[in-house]
Amino acid sequence: MESSIERISPVECRVKVEIPWSDVSGRLTDKMRDLRRRARLPGFRAGKVPPQVLEKRFGKGVREELAGELVQETFQTVITEHEAQPLTQPVVEESSLEKEQPFRYQARFEVRPEIEPKDYTGVEVRRRPAVVEDSQVDAQLEERRKKLIELRPLPEEPGREKTQAGDVWTVDVEGTLGEQRVSRKDVRADIGETEGEFLPGLNAALENLELSEVGSIKQISFTPPEDRIRAELRGQEAKLELGLREVRVKYVPELDDEFAKDTGDAETLDELKAKIAEDLRKADAETAEREARRRLLESLLEANEFEPAPSMVAREVSAQVEQTKRQLAQQGMRLEHMGTNDQQYAARIRPEALFNVKAFLLLDAIGKKENIEVSDEDVQARLVEMAEESGQNVDRMKASMEKSGQLLMIQAGLREERIFDFLMEKAVVTEAPDPEPEGHDHEHGHEHDHSHDHG
Repeated sequence: MESSIERISPVECRVKVEIPWSDVSGRLTDKMRDLRRRARLPGFRAGKVPPQVLEKRFGKGVREELAGELVQETFQTVITEHEAQPLTQPVVEESSLEKEQPFRYQARFEVRPEIEPKDYTGVEVRRRPAVVEDSQVDAQLEERRKKLIELRPLPEEPGREKTQAGDVWTVDVEGTLGEQRVSRKDVRADIGETEGEFLPGLNAALENLELSEVGSIKQISFTPPEDRIRAELRGQEAKLELGLREVRVKYVPELDDEFAKDTGDAETLDELKAKIAEDLRKADAETAEREARRRLLESLLEANEFEPAPSMVAREVSAQVEQTKRQLAQQGMRLEHMGTNDQQYAARIRPEALFNVKAFLLLDAIGKKENIEVSDEDVQARLVEMAEESGQNVDRMKASMEKSGQLLMIQAGLREERIFDFLMEKAVVTEAPDPEPEGHDHEHGHEHDHSHDHG
């Protein structure tokens, strides 16, 4: 067998193959002999159809079938010999299988572009300083305070007969919302709040309950507010039967030193605020670093222009669509609930998918040129970190990841980190805040810099 491969575009190759007739004739003879045994034609007994009749009726189809088999059988051998890495199955352009003649075919297939990276050191990159707002610290304090909220029995208050804001009812719910059946045990209803409601509007519908109704069954009906319910359920009435199990009062701790001690993170409120601020600063510094690396990548792609194979972009788009659909399904939603469908969403995310593929290819090319690799010890160290964070056994976790293919993703992610670390070390990094939005400076009498920010 003789073969050759030529690159016919930056992302496509053509393979040409010639197989001697001596390697093909036996296969064709066997196929025709098998056909003769099975053929059923009017006027001929089974197995007695003359070869010339079989050739006339079925010869072309048999040769096409054999040609397809030969392409599939030899393609992998040929690309291995030539060290090619196809991204797609071969698309046959020409093939010829005639008696006493070598079988020849040529086919094209997609490949990665050959990238010779340039101008990737000394790149100017802007990285903003980490920023922490007082409002962010306050929001974090509130989150911690929520975790320490207690539900206590109602205090004996003379004259109090009705529920009020801060009370929490536990109810069993049975009924309908429009055509849909609604059923849930131990539903929590925080009076005076809307966050985390089992059904939007339920808490408000329970605001005027009598405390004496604990232990009874109550029928209610209401229409959930349109701004807090899915579009297909808007305007539909909820008709519910509630089992009023119990009512308790919510105790929210004061923001003081005792609260700080109860969190287990600090001895005083000031210490807790300082720790929260430092954690937020670290998190924002990581975000700022990711933003800087993105700008670096954009600059590198401007300096290294190339187009990836269409199949790579198509696979990335498909993977992102499927991931989004899985995430929505976990919330009981579909793309249609977002006002889109598979094709529209794919078109919307294609530019980012194209960027991701180009970034992957360029970073990989830089990594190869600089011999940046990840050792087994590096991967093991990362697995130990992950196991400690999640409380898992590292060996069992590794075995599971090997089986699912996640281990290769960990290795690829580590290598990408190393490549980025190298590029940032070689970059000219400027610490500067994000530029003000267009028009903002004019209001304050400052001159606006209209130059394009390449990093």
